[in-house]
Amino acid sequence: MSAADVPTVVFVCARNAVRSPMAERLWRRRFGPRALVMSCGVEPAPWPDGFMIAVMDELGEDLSTFECRDMESTADAPVELVVCLAPEAAEAASAFAERRGAAYEFWPVADPARVEGVRQARLDAYRATRDLIAERVARWRDAP
Repeated sequence: MSAADVPTVVFVCARNAVRSPMAERLWRRRFGPRALVMSCGVEPAPWPDGFMIAVMDELGEDLSTFECRDMESTADAPVELVVCLAPEAAEAASAFAERRGAAYEFWPVADPARVEGVRQARLDAYRATRDLIAERVARWRDAP
């Protein structure tokens, strides 16, 4: 499937610091640099999560300069599909999709930032989140 066959997509989560930046990069990784994709948060964090940066770096994806965005920052971008990753953002993401005339999908993914414990346990939670999102992106309308 080429980038031309893929809709413009906006991934939405609560803070745009973990799940949606991962999804944005994993989408572009699968569909190529010409894929039109953005991410945003209902209430964006001031900076991306360090554990998210670390586990994406394991894949060779540098998100150290990622800037967290709010939903309004995507207002001028074309969007055909809105994908919500956070249960706590579902209502706002659904309304956003409706306002934009875009299709809406809900891919609930638990927030790994809520996992407590030692560094390794936290990294494992972030890896599981990354891998779950990567699997979902890989399965998205896979051609038979």
